[in-house]
Amino acid sequence: MKKDSSVSPELMEFMKLHQIPNLIALLEFDDAKLLKMDGFGWRLMREVLVLREC
Repeated sequence: MKKDSSVSPELMEFMKLHQIPNLIALLEFDDAKLLKMDGFGWRLMREVLVLREC
């Protein structure tokens, strides 16, 4: 993951809501588990997938 990767305010709010401390922790979650979490949808999934490619 590149250090200059920017995160949307929506993704930051999701991370705060679920007490996910950083992007590394977020990216370790399984896709299916993320999609079942409150406030997570396809738009955030796309953002996570892009971050994983970096």
